[in-house]
Amino acid sequence: MQHSTVVGGSTAARVINCPASVALAEQMPTQAGSRYADEGTLLHDAIATVLDTGRSAKQCLGMRFNQEILTQELIDEKLLPALAALDEIDPDKSAEMSVETRVDFGNFIPQAWGSCDVIMRQGTKVIVLDWKFGREPVSAVENAQLMFYAAAANRTAALDWAFQGATEIELIIVQPPGMSRWTVTHLELEIFERTLRAAVLASQAPEPRLAAGAWCRWCPAKPTCPQHTGAVERALA
Repeated sequence: MQHSTVVGGSTAARVINCPASVALAEQMPTQAGSRYADEGTLLHDAIATVLDTGRSAKQCLGMRFNQEILTQELIDEKLLPALAALDEIDPDKSAEMSVETRVDFGNFIPQAWGSCDVIMRQGTKVIVLDWKFGREPVSAVENAQLMFYAAAANRTAALDWAFQGATEIELIIVQPPGMSRWTVTHLELEIFERTLRAAVLASQAPEPRLAAGAWCRWCPAKPTCPQHTGAVERALA
């Protein structure tokens, strides 16, 4: 799973709401990955292996990422339910599929790119799917990460087969044991990508907008951000 250091799928909501976070985050040292993040990466690697190679989940037993190992428990609780959800989405296995595909906005937003877990074409519908393996539920409804992937995929030449003539775009989060689905229009994606482009341009201004909110949770600049250190309140006092 790779993404741009300026804006990727996982940071799109933060950049849109707080353009100043881009420069602040770039000043921070690289953070060490957590055990939970490594486990998520391991599961993403395993499911990509199953889909790309045709190997069974059982054959992935023992796969490693850093210190994390794919155990039978992880297979039973995460990997198999995720694959079962995919069978529910595409029961006759007729959809064309691309796994772990790099998507980007080209010259429209040169600094914006990422890796999309699954892109599918099912009849006249495009499906943009993201695996989530954490314990905190994530909704697909108005999900900025999935909208980023869908909008970028729509501008990625290698994925023309998926979007050409498509009349419906569905965003899906598969998070065992659940699944969240939301249909987005072409107009909504256009509005989103223009909003994202404006935010990226705003982040390059001398004094970009700084704003606190839910998007701060995973921001690497939070320890030094004026919104969280009290600097803003002191300046206004």
